[in-house]
Amino acid sequence: MSDYSFKYASDNVKLLLRFKKWTQAVLCKKTGITPVTLMRRLKDNRGWTMLEAVSISKAFGVSVDELFFTQMMPNGNKNDS
Repeated sequence: MSDYSFKYASDNVKLLLRFKKWTQAVLCKKTGITPVTLMRRLKDNRGWTMLEAVSISKAFGVSVDELFFTQMMPNGNKNDS
């Protein structure tokens, strides 16, 4: 199976892009993912491949589990939990 559905992937990737102040183009350059593919993945949160998950996790310096299976929250929202 080459296709995985990651529950928190899109939201976490978008959050980390804002945190790092990276554009999607920067992330694409660091991972080798095409801009069209990244845009599609972020839009519908489906179809992420394991290779994409590993590449993005390495670029951000976090584990695949943390990035794709754990809901990240911005610092300002910690008291909401």
